[in-house]
Amino acid sequence: MHSVLLVDDEPFVRLSLASLRCWEEEGFSLRFEASNGREALAVLAAHPEIDMVLLDITMPVMDGIECLRRIAEGEGGRRDAPPAVIVLSAFDDFHLVRTAFTLGARDYVLKTEMEGESLLALLKKTAAGIEESRERTSSIIDRRQVEFLRAQTLRDLLAGPGDAGYGDVLASLGVTLQPPLTLCAFWIRDFEEVAARYREEGLARFSSMVERSLGQVVAKRGSGEVVAVRPDHAVVILAGAEDAAQGYCTDAKEYLERYLSVRTRFAVGKTCGCLAAVPTAYRDLIDGRDVESRIVVVAKRFIREHYADPGFSLAEIARKAEVSKNHLSWEFARETGETLTEHLARLRIEEAKRLLAATSLRIYEVGERVGYPNVEHFSRVFKKLTGKSPRAWPREGGGSDA
Repeated sequence: MHSVLLVDDEPFVRLSLASLRCWEEEGFSLRFEASNGREALAVLAAHPEIDMVLLDITMPVMDGIECLRRIAEGEGGRRDAPPAVIVLSAFDDFHLVRTAFTLGARDYVLKTEMEGESLLALLKKTAAGIEESRERTSSIIDRRQVEFLRAQTLRDLLAGPGDAGYGDVLASLGVTLQPPLTLCAFWIRDFEEVAARYREEGLARFSSMVERSLGQVVAKRGSGEVVAVRPDHAVVILAGAEDAAQGYCTDAKEYLERYLSVRTRFAVGKTCGCLAAVPTAYRDLIDGRDVESRIVVVAKRFIREHYADPGFSLAEIARKAEVSKNHLSWEFARETGETLTEHLARLRIEEAKRLLAATSLRIYEVGERVGYPNVEHFSRVFKKLTGKSPRAWPREGGGSDA
C-alpha cells in the first residue's frame, strides 16, 4: 500500500481527489492531507510511511515550489527517502511546473483534467518508479554488505587461527585464493603527514585509494586479494611464490609513492601452501618488522604528553589513534610486550624517580606531578616497579618525605 499526502489549500479539491474512486482497492491510501506547504512538511515528518505527494503549486503560507525545495533539501526528516511528488497545476502555472521538475518533481497533472482513471494511471506510474528506485537502492545496499563481509572475512583470515573451511566461506563472497600464496605487507611510513593532509576528506578515502592502487598492480602482475587492515597498513595475499611477490612489492611501492605521494615500506612473507597457514605467515611478518606501527607511535606520543593527567583514558588514546579500544590494546601489547597500563605506570614512575632525586618536592607532590593524586596508590605502584618505597628512594634534593 502506497501512502499519499494531498496538499491543496482548497478543502473541496482534497475531498474530490480522495473521492474519485476507491483508492485502497488499487493499493493507495489518500488519508493524509495538508492545506499548505508548511503543514505538508510537518505531516511528512510525523509520517515516514508517506511515499507520494500530490502537491498544489499555488497556496498561501508556503507554496508548492518552496515546499518542494525544502523536501529536496531534506526538511521533514526525509533526506534519505524523499517522497515522490506529483505537481497539481492550472494552465497559467506551467512556468512553475518547469521549476518544480528542476527540484525533483516526478510528474504533473492539470487540475482541470483530473479524473479517476487518469489519476490512477499517474499514481501507478509513479509507484512503479518508486519500486524501481527501492530495488536499485536495495541492490546497492546488498552489494555494500557483501563488500563489507568480504573485507572483514579477509581481515579475519589474517587474524586466524586458520580454518580448513575458510575457502568455502571466501568462495561464497566471490573470493578465490588458490595456493601457493605469499603475503606482502605494506606500511605508510609518513602517516602523520598523510593524516594531516586528508583531515578534511577523511582517512577512509585515503585507505580506499591505497587499496585500489595495490589492486591495480595485482591485476597487472597476476591474481590476489588486497586486505585494508588499517589506513596505514595493508596486506596483499598474492598467488604465487616469494620471488614473484618481491617483484610485485617493488612495483606496488613505486606505484604508491608516485601516485599517492607517500613513503612506504614493505615486507614479504613465506609462501603458504594452504589458507590455514596464512595467519601464521602474517604474524611472522608483523613480528619481524623493524618499525613501530602508527598506532603505537601515536599512543606513545599521547601518553608522553598526557601522563601527568590522572583523568585521561584509554578511549582518548583510541580516538587519537583512530582505532577501537580493543584493537589499540591488542596492537600495543603485541608490539611493545607491555600493556598500555604498564607502559603508563613505567613512564610515570621513571619521572617520579627523576623528581625525587633532583628536587625537594614532597612525596605526595611528586605523585601529583606524575598523575597519582592518591599518595597511597602512588607508593604502591612505585614500590612494585622499583622494589623500594618513595620514602626509601635516594633524595639528592634533600626534600621532606612527609
